Amino acid sequence: MTEDLPAKTYTEQVISIIEGFVQMWIKFESMLHTELARTHKLNSKASTEINNEETNYTLFYRASSIIYPRGQITMGELSAALSVTFSKATRIINWLVDSGYVKRLPDAHDRRIVRVALTDDGLNLHQRINTYITERVQELLTSSLNEDERRILFTLIHKVASALQEVAG
Repeated sequence: MTEDLPAKTYTEQVISIIEGFVQMWIKFESMLHTELARTHKLNSKASTEINNEETNYTLFYRASSIIYPRGQITMGELSAALSVTFSKATRIINWLVDSGYVKRLPDAHDRRIVRVALTDDGLNLHQRINTYITERVQELLTSSLNEDERRILFTLIHKVASALQEVAG
């Protein structure tokens, strides 16, 4: 029984860290919304979205982070990458199309397939969020960790991420 204690203690510590990250992300989202509204001039439709409390930047960023590196993807690919049903992916894309961030494209080889791509406004917002995240993470890491600590942190995160990918298959 005492052999399980350290593993249980580590598990509790990891859960505590994850809970802290979740709380940090909630605060981060609020700061992101305020920062985008304050510092970036967007076209009128995007500007309305920025000032709309209903705008879900987490959802936008999750979807745009899947679409951005590929240029365009099918709805099926998006559904699988987001781990949501096809109908939920369709509702997400409907919101993004209505907001002017995504456009639907026909597939050149199969009329039944719908592809989606970021619009210029969607690319712009995705890049702004990426820049904001990058700057905040750099500030956090350089203000709280020295170079050796950062190297150790990255090594450990890489190990955990690799293990999670193996489990997720």
